[in-house]
Amino acid sequence: MPVQFIQFFKTYTLINPASMGKDSAVEFNTGNKSLLGAFNGVRTFYAYGNVQLNARKVRGTKQVLGLLVINDREGSFINRSRLALMYAIHVPISQRATLNAGLAAGFINYFYKASNISAGGSAFAPNVDVGLWIHRPDFNIGISANQVIPSQLAPVDFVYTIDRFYNFNIDKSFSLGPYFSLTPCLVFRWQSEEYYTGDVGLIATIQDNLILALAYKYEQGASVSGGLEKVKLGPHILKMMFSYFSPIGNKTSYNPNAYEISLGFIPSRHKESVVIDEE
Repeated sequence: MPVQFIQFFKTYTLINPASMGKDSAVEFNTGNKSLLGAFNGVRTFYAYGNVQLNARKVRGTKQVLGLLVINDREGSFINRSRLALMYAIHVPISQRATLNAGLAAGFINYFYKASNISAGGSAFAPNVDVGLWIHRPDFNIGISANQVIPSQLAPVDFVYTIDRFYNFNIDKSFSLGPYFSLTPCLVFRWQSEEYYTGDVGLIATIQDNLILALAYKYEQGASVSGGLEKVKLGPHILKMMFSYFSPIGNKTSYNPNAYEISLGFIPSRHKESVVIDEE
């Protein structure tokens, strides 16, 4: 199963390609999650970008193309990577809402570096993710299927099974004044009756710029996040956020602390260009 990031409310594109481009016509994002303590050699990196093909079109159907890279490294020898081309189409269903459909197609690679006591190896498998998404400026709901093509990878003697799983997400923003809003959010991941997990969070936005968030991961732990959404670089916009995760209860013995850093870049005049303006 792919790593789920602490900032799940900022990384919807990683699990649902239909959400790509919901906030901007052109955007680039990257992030890194690193474990601490005895697991400090484990880290996961992602980067993706999207561009709207008809960004100058004010109304009507929008099409978005993107590229996604995820790399999961465990120490010096284990390396898992994902690469996908993404496509999303946004169809207006009201003055302020769109119904989006998305597809991500690429491959998964498991690589083991040879050592003095074991041989190395590499194995590839195709990978497809699909999703649906309803977007409004203050509301999002989506469903997606990931790893649609079940397969097996055997880079060394051990066989890894790539199983299909499903995601459901929802968030809703509530304005509590001209400079403050709260957004409860939820992501639920289901693979089977034996394996499922969920994250719930509460995001506070102050003056449409400062972001503070608290989140809880089912039976694992809690996290705190803080960041800025509108750091101006001339006419461009930079977004940044830092998160820290700590295990709770009996999970502390094998579920390590972790931190996460993310950066986003929006070129000038592309912010919120996919939102349909109300007449």
